[in-house]
Amino acid sequence: LLSSEWILIEEPSLNSTENENSELFFDVSRSDHCTNIGCRDFWRPARFGGFLDNKGKTHIAFHSNERVLLDCVTPMVANLFYVLIALCFVIALTSSLSFIMNLLPPPSGFLQWLKRNTIFEMCNMLLTLCVCVIALIAQCEIARVRPDCDVSLGGGVFMVCLAGMVSLRSWRDSARRPDDVLPIVDFERYAM
Repeated sequence: LLSSEWILIEEPSLNSTENENSELFFDVSRSDHCTNIGCRDFWRPARFGGFLDNKGKTHIAFHSNERVLLDCVTPMVANLFYVLIALCFVIALTSSLSFIMNLLPPPSGFLQWLKRNTIFEMCNMLLTLCVCVIALIAQCEIARVRPDCDVSLGGGVFMVCLAGMVSLRSWRDSARRPDDVLPIVDFERYAM
């Protein structure tokens, strides 16, 4: 959640005249080059603005606590990142509950049923999958706004995927029959 590299944006190399125009544009507007976006940019409420340049093209300005980004973050992308942050907190909560229930076995009842059927681990896997899908949607939205740039997922998304694989490991330990473990082992081999 502290990473600012969930989505990486690589601008294509420009010829000398386009580069001068681009530099002038960024100097006039006092904005930063949009090279990466992460959850760190969305810890505070987003502020958006817009303006028309000399050619009549509309630009969206995103103001975070540290920088101003032009034509990079739209309100849709900001909303997707707010959902990502919320899901990451839910994943941390359910992982903590699962850890506590594995450390201190609950008495019989509903909590024992949750532990025995690995409900929290399955929820973590589904939530991790949701985080990855939402990050892909955010990547596509940014690619739509910046069609001339290469937009890719960064290390923040892969850290969430690794956290989901750790949840798989605890799920594997709670399986009672060898046949239950085979799909998990196969997925771990595929993921590595």
